[in-house]
Amino acid sequence: MQIWSTNSGWFQVFMLEGEFFVNPTNNKVLEVTSSKDEEGQLVQVGNRNGNKTTNVNQRWKIIYVDQADKIRTKGFNKEFGFHINRPFYIRSRMPMQRVAEMHGNT
Repeated sequence: MQIWSTNSGWFQVFMLEGEFFVNPTNNKVLEVTSSKDEEGQLVQVGNRNGNKTTNVNQRWKIIYVDQADKIRTKGFNKEFGFHINRPFYIRSRMPMQRVAEMHGNT
C-alpha cells in the first residue's frame, strides 16, 4: 500500500462491502500479498477469490480507535461504510490480525 495525493481517480476509491474493500470500477479488493500472515507483508489489489475459508487474506474489519469494543451508528456514512471523522485501524482477518501501516510515516 502506498499513499499519494488524491486526484479522485477511480483507482484511489474503495468501498467497504461486508468484509472487503472493493474498488467500484473494477471490483478488485485489497489483499495481503501471498496470503502470508507475517510482519511486513504488503497490501495490494487483486481479484476477489474463494470463500470465507480461502480468502481470509482479502477480508478486513474496521476497528474504530475510540470505540474498539462497541458498535456505534451515529455519524455512519452508508455509502462508504465508515463513520465520519473518526480514526480507525484497518485490520486483517488473518489469524494474527495484523494492521495496515503507512510506510514513510514522517
